[in-house]
Amino acid sequence: MNDAAETWREWMRRYTTLELHGLSDLYEAIGQGITSDDELLRWLGDVAGPRSNPNLLFAAVHFRLLTGAFAPDLAPYFASITPGALPPAGPPPVYPAFRAFWERERDALAAILATRTTQTNEVGRCMYLLPAFVRVAARMGRPLAVVDAGTAAGLTLLIDRFACDYGEGRIAGDPGSPVHLRTEVRGVMPPIAPAPTIVSRTGIDLAPIDVQDDDATTWLRACVWPEHAARRETLEAAIAIARRDPPRLVAGNVVDVLPAIAAQAPPEATLVVVNTNVLPYFSAAERARYAAVLEAIGATRDLAWVAVEWPAYALEAGFRGSFEGIEMPSPALPLTLTTFERGTRRDEVLAVTGPHGRWLRWLLPPGA
Repeated sequence: MNDAAETWREWMRRYTTLELHGLSDLYEAIGQGITSDDELLRWLGDVAGPRSNPNLLFAAVHFRLLTGAFAPDLAPYFASITPGALPPAGPPPVYPAFRAFWERERDALAAILATRTTQTNEVGRCMYLLPAFVRVAARMGRPLAVVDAGTAAGLTLLIDRFACDYGEGRIAGDPGSPVHLRTEVRGVMPPIAPAPTIVSRTGIDLAPIDVQDDDATTWLRACVWPEHAARRETLEAAIAIARRDPPRLVAGNVVDVLPAIAAQAPPEATLVVVNTNVLPYFSAAERARYAAVLEAIGATRDLAWVAVEWPAYALEAGFRGSFEGIEMPSPALPLTLTTFERGTRRDEVLAVTGPHGRWLRWLLPPGA
């Protein structure tokens, strides 16, 4: 086995254990099979592009199924395609069907792995972004100009057009929205009022998703795990809202285009730069450059940087707060806020959140 294949084996093992377990039985079963499949691992090492990862492989398979690839053996396991899908453990077990599909589709899958990136435009993330935005607006006392780094279709930029339900009748945003998001608040209620005013919204992505493009939105659907019907329905509703009034999207590498976009933001607003589950797709050099870009922008205007990332990557990208003593059961991630206000920098960990904003544990005491 070569080094690339062994790297993929470790990636898949970690992804299966830390991110899929308990959230996608189907992908977990397939991932477990791949970790022992030397031939397929060698193929991944040979064909995958520089930004490939295990989630991209699963999305590529799902995309081929959603776009009509011949799969009488594999499609019955995908709940997004077959109502009453078969259990991945069988009988028969899913992995032989997956491998037969890979044998037929390897060329098409290789093209996807070499050219696409994972674009999980998960609007559930709005449930942790909203209280962060409320905190920024309260501290800075101004409306917000939001820039979403790694935006895909820019759906989270429409945060104020969704109903964000924190339980016990506490709903922020648009209570009448067809997109009704929910989270489980664990402990302290996060601040969700007064609602921040967003005066501009811009998304940056290497390959932005045009919500008017059916092929592009099918790719978004492919990035949603097959068993997650509620997420899929929410995505469809959010796409419908975006099609009526799409946000501004800019194609490019974040570290290259962010300075120009920041310069265009309304001067009367607080610039808010957001990145969620994006830094793993940056190289170490890009994370270091991102830190330098944020510092440079923060030296010229008030800036808030809101992030939900693995702690090691957040630190590489310039976060200066401490994660020591914060309980983060895998695959939970920290919600961090860094502000640059009139030359003063402040870094804090606001919360811990579960996958896709399913639960939120606010760490700051009320009024802090």
